Amino acid sequence: MNNYKFKFRREFRSASSETYTIYYMDEHIGELHLLFMKDNNTDEICQLMITKEISPNTKDDLIDEIINTIISNPESGFLINIFVGKSEGMVMGNLHPDSITAKQKDLSKVLNTYQVAKGQLTEFATLEFFQGLNYKVENAPHHYDQDYKIDILAENEIEKLYIQSKSGMIGEKEIVKVVKNVVEIDDTKKNKIACFVAERFPSKAEDLRKSLEEQYNIKVMYIHKYQIIESSPKFKRTLK
Repeated sequence: MNNYKFKFRREFRSASSETYTIYYMDEHIGELHLLFMKDNNTDEICQLMITKEISPNTKDDLIDEIINTIISNPESGFLINIFVGKSEGMVMGNLHPDSITAKQKDLSKVLNTYQVAKGQLTEFATLEFFQGLNYKVENAPHHYDQDYKIDILAENEIEKLYIQSKSGMIGEKEIVKVVKNVVEIDDTKKNKIACFVAERFPSKAEDLRKSLEEQYNIKVMYIHKYQIIESSPKFKRTLK
């Protein structure tokens, strides 16, 4: 089974959640909602909603792909709730005419916007961090995020970095997958570096890095979130 037939388009990200639209063979087949937990036996709770009829084997492959590429750290515990059905459309409510209720709803919108912005701060701080190292930095095009799990591109005259930015922990399988993806990208003649920014790395991350560098002849770089914070203290309170 070629799991590259599955595409995950991230529609929303906050500090504690992510939402993906799922495609199979370029057909929309469902959605995935993730909730990141802290101080809990289960680190990630996923709601998988399949809205198109797919075979049992395809469903099993989809679940494997979610575990291998979307779940941040499969070894630490996760839960996937699976629902099969069809979309019945969308219901949106109008603002209540009462001024107090309206203000409450406006406040909720502001807080939600803040939560989304807070979730994006890790990427913003990462951009600023590499700019401080004299790299030309940009957010990766949408298909780099969708196809290769690359969030940010940074380059100088010698090398080009393909950066995945995580606000929490990154798992071994995801590191391996991204390194393989970077090897396949053919968009530069410069030295390519697979770079990972995260709060926590696997216990054997350094051994994994050496193994991947030898196997694929590519440099692998780890940046811990505390390095980002020390470089830009203004993000300390929001990224801590």
